Amino acid sequence: MIALLLAASGPLTHNLTLPGPRDWTYDARLVEPLDEPSGLTVLMIGGGLGNDLEWTVPGSIQWNGEHLQMTIDGTTHADAPRIADSLARSGHAVMYYSTIAREDPKRDRWPVEMTMLSPADLLQMARNAAEAVRAHPATDDNALILLGHSMGAQRACAQAAEDPGVKGLVLLGGAQMTRTGPGDSGRNLHKEAAVDRLESLDIDGDGAVTGSEIPAGLDFDQDGQLRVWELSASLAAGARADITDRSNDNSGMPFGEDSLGHRAIPTLALYGSLDEAQAHHAPILAALKTDGTLEHVQVRMLPDIGHQLGPEQDGRLGPISDAAVDAIVAFVESLRSARPTEDPA
Repeated sequence: MIALLLAASGPLTHNLTLPGPRDWTYDARLVEPLDEPSGLTVLMIGGGLGNDLEWTVPGSIQWNGEHLQMTIDGTTHADAPRIADSLARSGHAVMYYSTIAREDPKRDRWPVEMTMLSPADLLQMARNAAEAVRAHPATDDNALILLGHSMGAQRACAQAAEDPGVKGLVLLGGAQMTRTGPGDSGRNLHKEAAVDRLESLDIDGDGAVTGSEIPAGLDFDQDGQLRVWELSASLAAGARADITDRSNDNSGMPFGEDSLGHRAIPTLALYGSLDEAQAHHAPILAALKTDGTLEHVQVRMLPDIGHQLGPEQDGRLGPISDAAVDAIVAFVESLRSARPTEDPA
């Protein structure tokens, strides 16, 4: 009877803490599947330079005395528990964590303000989280899969390059995945030119480049509409031949393509077709897969969702889409045979 009641209540959760910068304390959560564990733990790494525990998008915020609505319907939503619950119900353990410390004097002002952490600090926090997974009795024998969003995806690639215990990567709207040309410090060098080019291609002036207005081969996601990110990728493809400097980006982090080249582990790079921030990396990654440079990387574009992998409307965000969650779960399911063994010498 007790077992039945536990099963009905859903996956088991363990509220933990992680050490981090300034010797501050950071909240973490380990979600443990109840039935038929897969032997995999997915470590979720948030994006940007800070995230709360549950990857929350507030319904609205107060900014400079104004009330700004952040989500499409004005309600707050949290993406991390939804991803974690779906993975746990498929038999996978999951850990996610906050990068806002309990001791942070600006903690109550998030997301408008918080004590900023450096990319190096955030990478070390992800390493600390991996060590916590390996030390916990519920997950100490598991293989590790890293799931990172945006800049968290870039950090996940760097972590996987140095950690032979990482057996797979899920990259959501990955930032700084590829260099877009000489002198790229970690940004889309061609966005302004792409915007101008898109305007020139809009022959009928309806605000969209569609149908016969689209030059051959540029509609990467084949949705019948050309977007800025697709033109940015096309311009980057031409400029990349002149790259001679292979140094890190201006934050000191390696570009994703360099990290991904160190270890050929299964990788899913997932982008939304409305992601004007980072989707320009998708065609370049696809080309690197085709030419054999990164043949272990699977690139997928999902329609009508943005950088947060959910719907967007007038700059407001919706929760992560079912299509994105389903793609994440399906990919992790495909890694069930992974084992936490060291790479061969």
